[in-house]
Amino acid sequence: MAKGDGSITEVRRGVWRVCVSFGTDPVTGKRQKVQRNVQGTKAEARKERDRIRQEHENGLSFEAATVTFGEFAKLWQESRAATGELSTRTLKDGEYMVACYSRFIGSVRLADIDPRMVESLYAAIRKDKADRGRPVGGTTMHKCHVVLKQIMQKAVDHDLILRNPCDRVKAPKKDDPERRSLSVEEGARLLCCVDVAEEQGFADFDAKEARQTARGNLFGRVEVHGLYPISNIIALRIGLATGMRLGEVFGLSWGGVDLHQSCIQVSQQLSTYGEITHPKSKAGIRTVFIDAATAAHLEKWKRRQAVELLKLGIKQNDSTPVCCSDKGGWFNVQNFQRWWRPWRTERGFEGLKFHELRHTQATQLLANGVDVKTVQNRLGHSDASLTLNWYAHALPENDKRAADLVGNLFASKPVETRIIEVRTA
Repeated sequence: MAKGDGSITEVRRGVWRVCVSFGTDPVTGKRQKVQRNVQGTKAEARKERDRIRQEHENGLSFEAATVTFGEFAKLWQESRAATGELSTRTLKDGEYMVACYSRFIGSVRLADIDPRMVESLYAAIRKDKADRGRPVGGTTMHKCHVVLKQIMQKAVDHDLILRNPCDRVKAPKKDDPERRSLSVEEGARLLCCVDVAEEQGFADFDAKEARQTARGNLFGRVEVHGLYPISNIIALRIGLATGMRLGEVFGLSWGGVDLHQSCIQVSQQLSTYGEITHPKSKAGIRTVFIDAATAAHLEKWKRRQAVELLKLGIKQNDSTPVCCSDKGGWFNVQNFQRWWRPWRTERGFEGLKFHELRHTQATQLLANGVDVKTVQNRLGHSDASLTLNWYAHALPENDKRAADLVGNLFASKPVETRIIEVRTA
């Protein structure tokens, strides 16, 4: 059989084997051929042979006929991990989505995936999650679409398919996020709760350490119970005072805190997987000033933490986490969330997300006349439009003030009536 020709052999009645050769791979020396079974007439087998030839002439790889979505998606995920450029969270999210797709179309050939199948896939994922009691929203489905589109585009780049079927599928609409912002009164009440909780935390800590001292168990310990609860309170205080992201707060070490200048240098963050990483963007590396009261609380905590860490044989330095675990190391962010949910509910802030302290920061600063550029830099945004569109909330009192301003502007101008003379022929 010559290169590019195709053979058609009847395997059994009504079943034809089509085989098209494309020569030998110059690298591996292996023969490159596409072989498929066709049920039907010999004429239909000829059409399949011609289609294989056309695919090859269009630049498709000879593997296009056999590679399945599951096989290629696995290779795609492995290649992403090999770059070392993506965070653990991004890789885990991709791994989860690939597994989700593969449950439905893992055995389907890449060449057979079309826009209709993609739409059916999204509907099947939604139904499967709903049946399991874990319905997915539009934002999650939008992420699914983005990842699937990336996978299929890579298949296009590898000449396995001619075009990306996701290009002809409308991306699921993202959910409109609930953007809550605390009022001035709510913010003041939350800060009061933080003050009370910190005072109580130190009192409980003192009582525990007194009992440890009475038992003669002061030094050489594996952990000091009490560091963790106060670290939670300190993290909440920092978030309320600065609008820093949760990962940035728990990735903060004492080397990034200048108590003399009352400022914090944000240069890293702690991921949910316990990794210290860079901020989300270059703009995330920034200096954030803090008020005098917050600086005083941090100074008190720094002195106390240094004393307690010595009981673990740890000398506090610039690399010591500001908010540390009972063992003096980096905090588990998930532990904070487990503490935060009941704590906020008990104090009348049910449903309040830590990230909404960031919303509050932007909203109140803009509402009280701070220029958008300052707010943008304080939050670590690369674009001022993000600050305005995402974090700035309309406040009813400001709208009332705006209405009064407009009314006063117009009322202060005397009405001048001009008489227009109309001439007629």
